[in-house]
Amino acid sequence: HARVILPGVTPCFQCTMWLFPPQTRFPLCTLAETPRTPAHCIEYVHLIQWGRDRGGEAFDADEPEHMQWVFTQAAARAQSFGIAGVTLQLTQG
Repeated sequence: HARVILPGVTPCFQCTMWLFPPQTRFPLCTLAETPRTPAHCIEYVHLIQWGRDRGGEAFDADEPEHMQWVFTQAAARAQSFGIAGVTLQLTQG
């Protein structure tokens, strides 16, 4: 999707931010210590475990191998906390 902004004709990007859905954010302490949902497990792997286990490698959500790794790790984390529902589709967003 693209948005055309014409100075003096259309509103600026900041003025139209309300059109976008709100972003869901989780406290890092919940992700690390007490995950309760599949999304918590996926976010933990993406935000914390990726950097720890994969070092300086940049995460690319369009790279199938990266998404498969996140899914595998998130599923293992979910299982260790007794959380069901981590799927590849959910991992891909």
